[in-house]
Parts: sequence; C-alpha cells; structure tokens
Amino acid sequence: MEGNHSGSAGSTQPSGSGERTDGHIYEVATFKPLIIPCYVLVLVVGVFGNYLLLYVICRTRKMHNVTNFFIGNLAFSDMLMCVTCVPFSLAYAFNPRGWVFGRSMCYVVFLIQPVTVYVSVFTLTAIAVDRYYATVHPLKKRTTVSTCVSVLIGIWLLSCGLVAPAVTHTYHVEFKDEGFTICEEFWLGQEKERRVYAYSTLLVTYVLPLSAVFVSYLCITVKLKKCVAPGNRTQDQAGIHQARKRKIFRLVALLVSAFAVCWLPIHVFNVLRDIDINLINKHYFLLIQLLCHLCAMSSSCCNPFLYAWLHDRFGAELRKCFSRIFCVSANSLASRGERMYESISLSDISSSPVTSLSPGCSTRLFLA
Repeated sequence: MEGNHSGSAGSTQPSGSGERTDGHIYEVATFKPLIIPCYVLVLVVGVFGNYLLLYVICRTRKMHNVTNFFIGNLAFSDMLMCVTCVPFSLAYAFNPRGWVFGRSMCYVVFLIQPVTVYVSVFTLTAIAVDRYYATVHPLKKRTTVSTCVSVLIGIWLLSCGLVAPAVTHTYHVEFKDEGFTICEEFWLGQEKERRVYAYSTLLVTYVLPLSAVFVSYLCITVKLKKCVAPGNRTQDQAGIHQARKRKIFRLVALLVSAFAVCWLPIHVFNVLRDIDINLINKHYFLLIQLLCHLCAMSSSCCNPFLYAWLHDRFGAELRKCFSRIFCVSANSLASRGERMYESISLSDISSSPVTSLSPGCSTRLFLA
C-alpha cells in the first residue's frame, strides 16, 4: 500500500502503515527516548519563536510594512505547521492502533498539514523576491500593502489548490479485526496520475522555490558587493561597511542553506519510495521517515532566528516589548505594595505583638 502514496512535499505525515511491511511489525518504541524529545523541542521552539515574531510585528506600528507582513505570514504558517504536524505525527507513528482521532480529523489534519507546508515555502520565495527588487532595483516602485495582501491570499489559495488532489485520495480505513485504523493517501489504479502529481509538487514546492531563493539572494549579494557608499569615508567607516556586507552575506548563505537542507531529506525519501519502496530498509522504514519529517519540521524553528532575531531592528523591538512588559509588571507590584502599606496604620503596627519580639521569635510565632 505504501507505494500508492503520492510522495508530495506535503506528505510529511509519517505513515502508520510504514512500519507494517510484508505483514511484519517492526517496533520503533526503542527509539522513543530519542525521537520524542526532539519533536517536543521542535514544537516548543517553533511555536514560541514564531509567536514572539508575530507579537513584535503586530504590536509595533513601525514594523507594519510589506516585508514584515510576509515574515508574519511565514511565522503564522510555521506555527500552525508545528501544531498540526508534530503532535499528530508522533501519535500516529507510535500508537499501535494507528489513527485514533476519528474520520473528520483525518481529513482536516491531512488538509491543514500540506497547506501550511506549501504556504511556508511560497512565502519564503515571496520574501526572497521582495528583497531582490528592494536591493537590486531600488528605484522601481515598491510592493504596496494591497499587492502584498493579494499575494498572500494567492499563496493560501494556491496551496489549497495543490492539496486538493491529495485530499480527494485520502482514506480513513478501519481494520476492526486487527484493531488498527489508517488515515493515508492512496491512488488505487492511478499510478501514472500519482507519479505526475508527486513530481509536479516536488518541482513546484522545492526545485522552483529553491532556485528562486538562490538566484534572488545571489543577485542581492553581488549587488551589495559592488555597492560603494557615496562620499569620502574614513577607515573606520569603510570597516563598518565591509562588516555589514559580510553579515548580510552570512545571513543570505544561512537562509539558502537552511531552506535546502531542512527540506531535502523528506523529498529524497518520497522520491525513493515512489521509485521503489525496497530501496529503503524496511526494518527502519518508519524511523527513517520520522527523522526526515523531523528535519523538515525543524525549518519552522530556523525561520524565526534567521528572518527576525538576526536582524537588528527585530532584536531591538523585541527587547523594547519585553522591557515594557517588565516595567508594567514592576509598576503594578509597586503600586499594589504602596496601597497595602497605606491601608495599615502605624497604631496597628505598634500594637502588634510581633513587633515586640526579636526576628527569630516572630518567625517562630508565625510558624507555630
């Protein structure tokens, strides 16, 4: 049955039937102490990091621009991807009863999971293209907010459209005698259509976006390398300018590398499974699939750091938000203490028996 999967980019859900090959069950419970903490770490870092990113963008008015709207959409889709992919993937992979969340959740989860994957990939591409035009063609008209909103709506609609064929071939099947339920994608009797869909989504969601991101950031790097600041500069100013260009180059290299490395394993796994499932060791099929899936999910942890915290403005705004929160909390505690102090009269304090005791005696009195 495994060979009937499309192997599309969105098919990152570890297969519950992947560990049931040739009628034999290959137990992966021994790897739980390794896999579950890694998944939990990805979930916590991905959700918390992207939430902070959204918080800064939403609360800071000066951050309301086209680029940050793209980054906010990326953070939202990554956060949704963590919430929908990680818990259900672990439960489906390790539960001996397979899919235990019901028929409705089967279709809902298998719809949301690939949609968030596609939205994240396409948003990364949109950010790269937007940065390309802003840096390489600074005199051209910048993308307006209305155009940005239209692009984001188009990204979500395109993602839903790409997922539609896979959802129509998703089945929730209960094997009551075996006490096992599956929720997976099958293309029964449509092998040619399945391969066309699988390789098309691979092209659209990995090869083309990676090429666009690489070319965009390569042009940005070349432009910055050739860029010469006007006027006479001191040696210190020239050093600062060179250091800034080196920082941007490192950031660009990290962006491209993270995108390529995080998503490469799951795509290679899907392609090998489509060509011949026997190319993957059946004893470790589910383990390999889980590790590839984990690598893909880790991209949601990388993006907040790469697209936000490595930028000085985001870091400064994040520190401001935290300082405001701490200042408000401190002022609230201080005012509460003042009100409590004013509510106690000096006569009450002087008449209290505790004041006539030594500190040690007062402690013993309260403890008694």
